[in-house]
Amino acid sequence: MTNQEIARIFDKVSFFLALKDENEFKISAYLKAAKSIREYPVSIEDMLLAGEDLTKIEGIGKILAQKVEDLIIIGSLKVLNELLAEFPDSLYEMSQIKGIGPKTILKIFESHKIKSLIELKQFLQNGEKLTIAAPYECRIKEFFKI
Repeated sequence: MTNQEIARIFDKVSFFLALKDENEFKISAYLKAAKSIREYPVSIEDMLLAGEDLTKIEGIGKILAQKVEDLIIIGSLKVLNELLAEFPDSLYEMSQIKGIGPKTILKIFESHKIKSLIELKQFLQNGEKLTIAAPYECRIKEFFKI
């Protein structure tokens, strides 16, 4: 598993924790770890397989080191699986829209049952209005060039 893949999974965990309105420290820890892993010049998987201490990587403590190990050895993270039991995985792709955060994405999902970028684009192209603040709707329309 590449550093980029590990970082993306940690980003996803952070996103879904934010959707759940989890502890800000926990959300931030996953984001910081994702950034460190993404930028780390050595393969995290190679380090793990060589028995190196992952906690020497900035932002990776004992708990997150264990999560990285689980991800590499088992191929999944229990915390992400639990979050995906509550939310569709496709909600994560909506985080690509600049200026739209997890709370706005959650409101779109709960109000309109929209769970992907494709559904969101189709909704807007059909002339429907989102029940969110106008500036956010404008950002979304700009993203889709509608």
